[in-house]
Amino acid sequence: MSEYFVFGGNISAKSDEKMNNETVKRLWNSFCLTDGEISLEVGEKNTFKIGNAPNVTLPTDKEYAISVRENGLSVVGKDYNGLIRGFISLIMKIEYSDSDFRIKCFYEESEYSVRNRMIHICVFPENDLYFIKKLVRLCGLCQFTHIVIEFWGMLRYDCLKELSWPHAFTKDEVRALVKEARELGMEPIPMFNMFGHASSSRFCYGKHVVLDQNPRLQYLFTPDGWAWDIRSDKVAELLKNVREELYEVFGSGEYIHIGCDEAYYYTRSDKDREYMPEFLHRLTCEVESEGRRPMLWMDMILDSERFKHPYFAFGKAGETDKLIASLSKNCVMVDWQYDKNDAPIETSISLLESGHDVVIAPWLNESNFRACVKTAEDSGLFGVMLTTWHILRDRMPGIIGFAKRCNASLFTWAELSGDHEMTATALRRVSFEGNSYEDYGWSKRQIET
Repeated sequence: MSEYFVFGGNISAKSDEKMNNETVKRLWNSFCLTDGEISLEVGEKNTFKIGNAPNVTLPTDKEYAISVRENGLSVVGKDYNGLIRGFISLIMKIEYSDSDFRIKCFYEESEYSVRNRMIHICVFPENDLYFIKKLVRLCGLCQFTHIVIEFWGMLRYDCLKELSWPHAFTKDEVRALVKEARELGMEPIPMFNMFGHASSSRFCYGKHVVLDQNPRLQYLFTPDGWAWDIRSDKVAELLKNVREELYEVFGSGEYIHIGCDEAYYYTRSDKDREYMPEFLHRLTCEVESEGRRPMLWMDMILDSERFKHPYFAFGKAGETDKLIASLSKNCVMVDWQYDKNDAPIETSISLLESGHDVVIAPWLNESNFRACVKTAEDSGLFGVMLTTWHILRDRMPGIIGFAKRCNASLFTWAELSGDHEMTATALRRVSFEGNSYEDYGWSKRQIET
């Protein structure tokens, strides 16, 4: 008696009509080593079925369920996104020989330890579009629910051309990226920092996307250029226009990430800090009126006297309660804490007292993200948002490590291998367009010469 569902190079399936897209077809083909083609007929909503396997029942608290038998297979999801995550888990179990493909018979339900599994990625001027495409696809394979995309001067805005470098991506290029993220079962979340990081460049290299191209626009910023002038009506209008363009490019969605971190000029100025509650109230309420839930980093709002090293907290004692009270009621607080390597993360737990949804945000460091995920599990946080910043050249395998910690269902051989090997395999599976030498893996070079 066979223990496998065996199939050849060409196969047909019945599925939710939303699965009939190029991303699903290309994933099937790539996980069949480019030798397998799938045709999709319209089937029941939130299902994917091949052969004569009976429909599988989805438990109420699960995102997907899979059943594979000798005569066929069936996947059901709580919605399209859950269905795609089940489909991804399924194709990761495809085995192959010289003549056919097979999947060992099994039953599986999703076992994610955190409901909202988010990732924040940055698009730097040094990133080419293909690298970002493969990164988005990798995040899909890791079964994230949301992907926050922040363009560091790399999206062309109509409202102010100096907000982007000359080689920035076009809106059509980004729309295609967003579409693919949705097809992979993730909600894409636009991000633009509307307080600190106004240079859209890394602090340590001194570049400024706006002022390096047009120094006459200094009036939009603090004197040092690092933060927006929060008292300026012109800044408020510009930021509103930026949000409108992001909404149009990203399409419908629940959230926008407005940053608001590391505005150091304001932490050092008693006079300017007086404007922060009014600014944050106006900004977050405007975003809410636009139909989005604002997400923002919390380092400027956490009490620096209460939370010492290893916590990141830059709010002034006696002022933080007023800042928290100024936020719109539906804000999502995102607490980045990178140096705390054991649970619990007290800052995130304390923020729950405000009544807001709280997301904890770790770094690409295993001990740190383990502590953050455990804190989220134990304290019932709204979610976890892995942040990647500038370190993907060396630490991209940490994305899969994080996914494992959240109980994502990965390759059947995962326990016998490592994160580097799994990441390399996953990137090969999502290199739909083909690679040059520099595009293989996650770094363009193996050594510096």
